[in-house]
Amino acid sequence: MANLTQQQLQAVTDQGGKLLVSAAAGSGKTMVLVERLMRYILDPVSPANIDDFLIITYTKAAAAELREKIAKKINELLSVDSTNRHLRNQLQRIYLAKISTVHGFCTEILRENAYRLDIPGDFRVAEEDECLQLQDMVLDQLLEEVYGKIQDDADLRCVVDTQGFGRNDKKLPEVIIQIYRSAQCHLDPVGWLDKCVAESEITDVQDASQTVWGRYLIDDLHQCLDLHIPAMRQCAEAARSAEGMEKAAVLLDTTVAQLEALCGQQTWQGVHNNLLLQFGTMTFGKTADPELKEQIKAVRDVCKEALLKKQAVFSYENAQIIAELGSCTSVVRGLAALVRRFSEGYALRKQKRCVLDFADLEHKALDLLLGKHRTGITSVAIELSKRFREVMVDEYQDSNAVQDAIFTAL
Repeated sequence: MANLTQQQLQAVTDQGGKLLVSAAAGSGKTMVLVERLMRYILDPVSPANIDDFLIITYTKAAAAELREKIAKKINELLSVDSTNRHLRNQLQRIYLAKISTVHGFCTEILRENAYRLDIPGDFRVAEEDECLQLQDMVLDQLLEEVYGKIQDDADLRCVVDTQGFGRNDKKLPEVIIQIYRSAQCHLDPVGWLDKCVAESEITDVQDASQTVWGRYLIDDLHQCLDLHIPAMRQCAEAARSAEGMEKAAVLLDTTVAQLEALCGQQTWQGVHNNLLLQFGTMTFGKTADPELKEQIKAVRDVCKEALLKKQAVFSYENAQIIAELGSCTSVVRGLAALVRRFSEGYALRKQKRCVLDFADLEHKALDLLLGKHRTGITSVAIELSKRFREVMVDEYQDSNAVQDAIFTAL
């Protein structure tokens, strides 16, 4: 076994259930995966075969590279124990091993189970250029219909009027596609759109903090303050105990008090009223320690810069924010309606060509594993769990909610 750190060794040997390894790029995550795989293969009690595992990575190149690394590791082990027949068998079986991209895996199980979802078994996966061409065709038809009947739909008129699309409608298709792609990253794209519309209804809201957007911004501010307040306290304490920093200590104490008061605000208006911070001018005596002086100035400058950026976000009064958000409801409804219509038209175009795109692969694979209503593990998921001893996923950080659900179901 390679020279592993204590944490890497734990990741290699742990077999208590689902395991997530989070580490920076180049820190050895792939090496850990290979070592974990070898540990199973070399198990003296129950040795595994390499094709007992499903190994998923995020590009075809990465999958090929991973297969090469596994083969290289097996050859290294054989150079030490050349008579090990089980290891020799793995060199043959490595070409049977399921090492692929997530979309490659989804394609395979969809072809095997196409009849369960009433999709043609000979479907093909559309290239990106073809998807873009189909999307453009759908958008052209959709916008022609929208502008032809725009006087009959107040929400669509509001979309065009408020977003400036009436002067130049080139931006509207981009917005529709962007929202559509965001929706596809959720387990229930239509449900996510409905949720967005519901959350835009703020008729009973008294403070912007009661909206998802206001709450997010206030929570983000609090996280920022949680980072800077302790650092500023340390600066104040250091200044109080140092010679020549009496004035600086008073100013730092005042800044800390302002930050603590701001951190205690939970409403939009409360944040707005307390965010105009007065940092003052930092002065030091002639006997002040130059190194400590520079450290305090650096910490204070970082804090000041971060809070000044937040001031721009909360510069409007609560009443004005509520009015602005209220006027967005019709826009959100209109955009959601456009995205739904685009999604339906795009699906129809793909169906006529007998193609699926990457998002289709993910969602239909999830339909196989959890059912269309995501109510529980299906027989297909059970069959796959019996087929594979373990599922290993390399480079997990780029996944979305749909891929997460696929891995969980496995």
